[in-house]
Amino acid sequence: MHALIARFPNWILFLPFASSLALAAWALPHQPARVPVHWNAAGQPDRWGSPAEALFFLPGALLFGALIVLAAGQAQATSRPLLNTVVLGLGLMALGDVAAQAFGWDSFRVTMGSLGLLFMLMGPALAASEPSALNGPQLSRATLRRLGQAWLGLGLLVLLASLLAPAGGWITGTLLTGTLAMLVLVVLGARRDRLRRQGS
Repeated sequence: MHALIARFPNWILFLPFASSLALAAWALPHQPARVPVHWNAAGQPDRWGSPAEALFFLPGALLFGALIVLAAGQAQATSRPLLNTVVLGLGLMALGDVAAQAFGWDSFRVTMGSLGLLFMLMGPALAASEPSALNGPQLSRATLRRLGQAWLGLGLLVLLASLLAPAGGWITGTLLTGTLAMLVLVVLGARRDRLRRQGS
């Protein structure tokens, strides 16, 4: 799938952003005067703001990040499949966030589930990527493959926790514990690869 995404023209990568902004414009007049705009680690709202902030801030920030990622992809052609996948994933995350606000869904769960989806998209693209200046020239192909598999697994865990966890704190705990486990496994795997290379 990442090879297909790599061939997408830039305008297709930005369709989820365009959809999120159109949905936000449609939903804006239908929102209450004050809405939650930030959540704590337990998934409880801890800051309230205007509907415009709730509908446009995160998609705008993600769009800005996507433009930076896209520019990096133009400079580093070998990383383009991975970076195009990141741009598409950020757009889907923006769309999920706006849809949650527009339709009254649990924004924390939707945003965390969208993050899991982003990780799941990035995993196979990272596993198939070539070592480059953007992902670290010191990383071997085996380490990149392992890292991609770890991202995919972490994304699946976060997505499942977002769908099934009884409380928001479980989702945050899954993300933090999964990230730590992923880092430990990747570092140990990279060390094992290095020792094998030195031994042969």
